[in-house]
Amino acid sequence: QMEEFANFDFNIWRKRYIQWISHLKSRILDVFRSIDRDQDGRISQREFIDYVLASFPTNSLEMNAVANIFDMNSDGFIDYYEFVSALHPSRDPYRKTLDADQINEEVSRQVSQCNCPKRFQVEQISANRYRFGDSQQLRMVRILRSTLMVRVGGGWTALDEFLVKNDPCRKGRTNLKIKEKYLSPAGSTSKGLTVSRSNSSLSLYSSASAPTSPMT
Repeated sequence: QMEEFANFDFNIWRKRYIQWISHLKSRILDVFRSIDRDQDGRISQREFIDYVLASFPTNSLEMNAVANIFDMNSDGFIDYYEFVSALHPSRDPYRKTLDADQINEEVSRQVSQCNCPKRFQVEQISANRYRFGDSQQLRMVRILRSTLMVRVGGGWTALDEFLVKNDPCRKGRTNLKIKEKYLSPAGSTSKGLTVSRSNSSLSLYSSASAPTSPMT
């Protein structure tokens, strides 16, 4: 191990680990959540080292060095933003990675409200492209000022309003009723997401356990 570690290159290790995650057909978010058992938005260096050693071909010397690199502020813990930044140094983890994951989770949450015998169909094609309903028309979905928006014609409409018009079990219900149910002033908390009516934000965890990021 000492001889191997003498030639240790974190960049090579990082690429191997990303390939391993891809081989499992998992997301970085899924891996982080597997380690973060109490879902408080951060993991200790020890938790990270033990998890990787038990699942990925590496050794303890490498993992001690890797954990120190992941723990960017040297507080003994690794939060999700540090986790993503270490694996993808050139990526803005908040804007890119979280947006794609949060879009997927929020689309799934809202579509799950459908009570039709044949549930309203939604298929994810790429990070921000989905097919909706029987027509299976491809539409772009994005987060705009903390609201999930769907591309319709030459403009954008909120996802909840789009579903009111297109999901059979929601037709006839007013936008106000939808907003009161899903975007109440106090905020409606679902598993892993918080959506509030004004100054709302989509978050990785519930508001009670939102991770603290060293990044602004």
